[in-house]
Amino acid sequence: MNHKQDYQRITKGIFHGTLAVPGSKSLTHRCLIMAAFAAAASGKPTVVRHPLRSDDTDITLVALQAMGYEAERSHSPDGEAVRFSGKRLIPDASPENPVKIYVHHSGTSARLLTAVAAVQPVAVMIDGSERMRQRPMQELIEPLEQLGAEIQSASGFLPITITKPVTHGTRVAVDASKSSQFLSALLQIAPLLDGMMTIDLSSEISSKSYSDMTITLMRQAGVVVEETSSGYTVRGGQPYVLAEWFVEGDYSAVSYPFAGAAISGGEVTVSNVVQDSLQGDRAILDILSVFGAEVRWNADGKGATVRGTGVLHGVDRDMNTCPDIVPTVAVLAMFADSPTRLRNVEHLRYKESDRISAVIEGIERLGGRAFVDEHDGNALVIEPVEPSKLHGAKIRTFDDHRMAMCFALAGLRIDGVEIEDPSCVAKSYPGYWRDFLWLIGMEN
Repeated sequence: MNHKQDYQRITKGIFHGTLAVPGSKSLTHRCLIMAAFAAAASGKPTVVRHPLRSDDTDITLVALQAMGYEAERSHSPDGEAVRFSGKRLIPDASPENPVKIYVHHSGTSARLLTAVAAVQPVAVMIDGSERMRQRPMQELIEPLEQLGAEIQSASGFLPITITKPVTHGTRVAVDASKSSQFLSALLQIAPLLDGMMTIDLSSEISSKSYSDMTITLMRQAGVVVEETSSGYTVRGGQPYVLAEWFVEGDYSAVSYPFAGAAISGGEVTVSNVVQDSLQGDRAILDILSVFGAEVRWNADGKGATVRGTGVLHGVDRDMNTCPDIVPTVAVLAMFADSPTRLRNVEHLRYKESDRISAVIEGIERLGGRAFVDEHDGNALVIEPVEPSKLHGAKIRTFDDHRMAMCFALAGLRIDGVEIEDPSCVAKSYPGYWRDFLWLIGMEN
């Protein structure tokens, strides 16, 4: 597979096989940060096992190292690991010469690391790609300023420079309607502060499963997070105490081989997903079952199999807790025999691309029909067309890994599908094309 080419042409085929997917991207970001905090608090090593190694998670690790959390990677027969030594090295920086962190396209890194930067004893500047400079940050800047941080920004967008850190908790309000990452960022630093942090939610939480994941990990590490009628409270001075963190397989990643099995009428087993996962995207298995695929779990709840039955039925689903699989489900819906309605997806406009517009464009390029129903909460609707009307096309990815991976699945049934900029999958699933070819029997 040549990642330097402009387009990757997809060969029609049927997915068959067994594989392990990469570790969860969302869990890896959070575990790296909390493990760094735990090691710094104890002065002893803390290990993250089976983390995802990708562009985005590398950004978070490198940023933590730049802020003085000593860490190194290792690889053994047991898998990848990141070990934080427990040594805390304060970098030589000032407001005139801050620690510089570049997050490229990673929104998770940008939001979580901005809060981490806000508890550092030195000035930190965070910047990113042109697309990242367009994505919302003001919803995090405001509560950090309420906590006492002094922040310079480009009118609420990157680049951001934090010149005075946060040291004490207080009552803050956060708008998490565009991203739960703003809430997760504040929650993660709250135990490091003096006093009590009270977080009032001024809106419903978008993608609440991700902030729930953050809270569960914090509690596993010994931090008490209390839910209130208006939000959350976290008492300061609580150390993260977990010495080992384990990252399970990524359900966003697993959506592609499983959906590919459903689309192509094949059968795929993924060995490293768990039934009691913290990830909201675990909903993909229930959704596939409603579409008409057969889903089986191993007896121990570790490892699952999806078999395509040759028939797909449309679904009506609220996708707020599983936004990253919306593009995958939309491509599945192209091959269903009835309409699909994906509700509560408006916040996808603020991702690596405007994923609503990008999905609609891709489906229409292939001869399908998709649109936004503004009378139903801006639901994304995919209506079936005659199979003979579907045809190959070049799919623009907008440098968005999820567009590349989901529309490649359409090529299992449609001749002539070509994916722009295939190397963009390195953001979350560097081995995607290798696994894709393996499952259609084209690579050993």
